[in-house]
Amino acid sequence: MNIIIFLILGFVTSLLFPPYFILPLGFVVFPILCYLVESKLKHESRLSIFLSLFAFGFSFFLNLLFWLQNPFFIFEETQKYFYFSILIIIFLSLIFGILFFSILYLRKMIPIIFLVPLIFTTIEFTISNIFYGFPWISFSLIISSQDYLLFSLKHFGTFITSYIVIKIFCLPYLFLTYKFNLLSLNYIIYFIFVPLLMVLTTHFLLIKYDDSTNEKIAIEIFQLNFKQDINKKNLKNNLEIIKNRISQSNANILVFAENNYPYAKKDFNFSIIQEILKEDQIVIIGGTRIEDQKFYNSLFHINKSDVQYFDKIKLVPFGEFLPLRKYLSFLSPISGSNDYSQGIKDRLIYLDDKKSYIPIICYEIIFYWKIMNNLNFNSNFIVNITNDIWFGKYLGPYQHFYLTKLRAAEFNKPIIRVSNNGISGVINENGKIINFLNLNETGSSNFTFSIKSNINYYQTHYYLKIYILILFMLLFIVGLRNKNDNH
Repeated sequence: MNIIIFLILGFVTSLLFPPYFILPLGFVVFPILCYLVESKLKHESRLSIFLSLFAFGFSFFLNLLFWLQNPFFIFEETQKYFYFSILIIIFLSLIFGILFFSILYLRKMIPIIFLVPLIFTTIEFTISNIFYGFPWISFSLIISSQDYLLFSLKHFGTFITSYIVIKIFCLPYLFLTYKFNLLSLNYIIYFIFVPLLMVLTTHFLLIKYDDSTNEKIAIEIFQLNFKQDINKKNLKNNLEIIKNRISQSNANILVFAENNYPYAKKDFNFSIIQEILKEDQIVIIGGTRIEDQKFYNSLFHINKSDVQYFDKIKLVPFGEFLPLRKYLSFLSPISGSNDYSQGIKDRLIYLDDKKSYIPIICYEIIFYWKIMNNLNFNSNFIVNITNDIWFGKYLGPYQHFYLTKLRAAEFNKPIIRVSNNGISGVINENGKIINFLNLNETGSSNFTFSIKSNINYYQTHYYLKIYILILFMLLFIVGLRNKNDNH
């Protein structure tokens, strides 16, 4: 019976994420989970507990990541390997069950209101870093549809926000099991004063960094919906479409999607594009770069007289390269016979001497700790080009888009996102969508963009905020235990 209950709970939990966003369910499923963890599971065998937790993870990941099978059905020769997507879900479920089961032994040391959020945050952190890492399912995503809540990302970052979100969902259980008057003072301190202190501290410390110019430039994004099964005729047609779009645009910056440039480049001769550019225009477009017989997934920054580029650093395992190819050669139809090479170039491209942006290709956007560094900390905005046609028509593209919203708020930087088939759009530094092109829509969108300095709140004085959070968490736990002992 427990296994069935946990299967249901796992599925219901997945409905909190994009594109569902049925947030009230969180105040039901997490209190039930708290009750089961604190009261019900202690009477079960270890095997029964583990199977129940695995069942939760399996139904949770199965719903949210079912789109993983879609890339295998794009080409006929890879269809027979679709089971590999199920193996990934099983693997993630095992990690979920093992970690959850292991941390359960802290039940007697840590109040359940802290333990459950700690478990889920630990699982999120581990899955984000194990092997090649897969930080796709972040519990911060739950609030990505609510712009007014994204300040949490701006000040606390992804993992702390995930922790806070889950703990808030657990609150009904605490109020049902303890007398509110005994806990009210602690909760006022913990849930109001501490976050307010962190936000205000960051705000006042960052005033000195504000050197905004508010220079405005015109940008146009292009969502062209190029098909993947292209031949020579289609390549030529795609190039003509790109040239026509450029020649008809009066924007300062024109942004196309990942791998929209139809030909692999062995040099930086983009004269076919440069000759139709106006003097003050820039084209940003994705394509394949070849150097020393190595292939790179690249973003090209093209103006009238110069070309800058960035090579994708975080490659997709089994998509852009085959791990342990010597031993897994039978999986070559999935990733192709040639691996893409990892880029080593700094993640920064300059518009001029003072203005710059951070280039991000495809799912690199989910690896937030790989994006920001001291070199690009003061960059003005982010450009994320992608091709989400691999993700299908349902959950994958929406999850990817809302993850981009998290990064905009977390880094306090606007993001220009262009996908071959959508969802494309512009997101401001607060995580609010300014405009967008729907999934599978073909077209373009114009907008005026304010260039200003956007200092990263989260990374600035990050450790100070961590220390404050830990201090008050410990004070709260001690206070809770003292009240329970007296009670």
